[in-house]
Amino acid sequence: MKTINERVIIANQYEDMSVIEALEHAGTGNLLLPDIQREYCWDIHEIEALFESIVDDYPIGSCIFWKTTKEIINQEVPNLYNFFSRFERDKTTNHQVSIPISQNGDIYVVLDGQQRITSMNIALYGSYSYYKGGRGRSFKNPDCWVEKELYYNLDFYQVTEEDDEHPQKRFIFLTQEDAQKLNVFKVKNLLLYAKLKDYKKFMINQNYDKQCRADLVKLFQRLHSNASGQGLVHYFCINEDSYDKALDIFVRVNSTGKKLTKSDLLFSTLINGWKEGKSNIDKTIKSMNSCGDGFKFNRDYLMRLGLVLVDADPNLKIKALNVKTVQKIHNQWEQIAKSARKLAKLLADIGMCDENLISYNATMPIAYFLYRGGEIKDADAKKETKKFLSVAFAKGLFGVASNAALSKSRNALQRINCKNTTFSLKLFENETLTGGRTFTVNEKEIDRWLDNYEKGPNTYVLLSLLYPNLKLSQVAFHQDHCHPYSGFSDANLKSLNLTAEKVKEWQKKRNLLPNLQFLEGTENESKNKTPLKEWVANNHDFDFHPTNVSLELQDFDIFFDERRKLIKKELKKNFEVQ
Repeated sequence: MKTINERVIIANQYEDMSVIEALEHAGTGNLLLPDIQREYCWDIHEIEALFESIVDDYPIGSCIFWKTTKEIINQEVPNLYNFFSRFERDKTTNHQVSIPISQNGDIYVVLDGQQRITSMNIALYGSYSYYKGGRGRSFKNPDCWVEKELYYNLDFYQVTEEDDEHPQKRFIFLTQEDAQKLNVFKVKNLLLYAKLKDYKKFMINQNYDKQCRADLVKLFQRLHSNASGQGLVHYFCINEDSYDKALDIFVRVNSTGKKLTKSDLLFSTLINGWKEGKSNIDKTIKSMNSCGDGFKFNRDYLMRLGLVLVDADPNLKIKALNVKTVQKIHNQWEQIAKSARKLAKLLADIGMCDENLISYNATMPIAYFLYRGGEIKDADAKKETKKFLSVAFAKGLFGVASNAALSKSRNALQRINCKNTTFSLKLFENETLTGGRTFTVNEKEIDRWLDNYEKGPNTYVLLSLLYPNLKLSQVAFHQDHCHPYSGFSDANLKSLNLTAEKVKEWQKKRNLLPNLQFLEGTENESKNKTPLKEWVANNHDFDFHPTNVSLELQDFDIFFDERRKLIKKELKKNFEVQ
């Protein structure tokens, strides 16, 4: 008997197997999925279309398999999963872990082709379920789920008039209840017949239409055929003695279908040999995204954050995820995850959410500070955090050349004892990034912000500095126009005898910081279109209210300039601009 190293490696080549053979392998655990594969994402309409293509004798695309042995799998221990047949769309995952491998015979790892094979497994051996949703329907209640199976429409060729809005389908997913009302054939029932002649006899006895019989015979033949060049599961067979070699080949030859992203492959590298890796990372992302009004942290973010926190190259590439670095991330995962969750909670506390978080990368230095034992709990530290983000967003520090920016900002924190240091923007003042960009602010930059940044994420974070006492995590504050937006309509401004040029100028200025304030959501709704003078007369006021300045819209230029001066003065104070 040959050892693994002595195993004869057959040249990589194209091969075929029948759908039935492939699904039998999936059932016995000899056909498996690696972690580089994305979650199953097809809907029922795509499965129906796949079976249309099979019956019409169309090709359905090639797959890529790594053909190996249980000895190699158990030695290299990649994360592998069983195929599922009963799919529940709204569940986090439908896969089951499947290693160590105990089955004899060849093991096929599907590097490309998961969606098609899973779809055929659902249609022939399982079902497709989805959550009804809606008020009063519990996610955990089985009665709130709809389960459907694939059927062939035996009345397809009887339709004489086309309904463009609801066209007839040959293959359709139905509930058992709906199927009983229609003239249909359950597709998986063809598996009851091992021989085509018995299958044909059944259809004749059922008086199936001739065209329907032709379709269902073609389906039977294509699912069962395994003749060379005829097997419906046509795959490029990679015969290599290691998973890494198989992946290298896969990256080079993968060029069709819904391609795996570079991120998918990097993620596989990160969790290789780490059994709880996928669930740990997904749980952490879910926890982070549920903070406050919600975020959209993803795997890419968390992978890059891991590289940053363990002092590795933050460039999200294969070479950065070397064995030593990956092991470091595995070993320190608990602290990495804890720091990530603390970061998300902190961001929510200072009023950030996905809507106003311009750069997710800009938050990584803050996470690094927390990872190294720093605390950001008091009002001053939180204000400094907002200042850091304001500068990072406004100057685009973590957009272009973000890897260099992450390394530089990390360098600044490596030089201090984070446990005994208060977080502040000044910690980064000596770092110069690509293009000569810095973390310092000057008067010219403040002028640019005031004259160019329209209502949006940048003005939101600047307002959070101008309103330091608001509890942004507890109350929904909106960016409100002091002079209401509706007052700047063309008709209203022309009634003030403004020139076309001045109308255009005011319509831009209405969205700039000098005409913006924070208002609690309900108060903002009640203010709505109320003219500023009338709103103030009703016992309201606003911060940075210039004294002895008219609040009539016709005097908007004076109001804007005077309020701009007050806001500029406060921003200069915040950023310690001389």
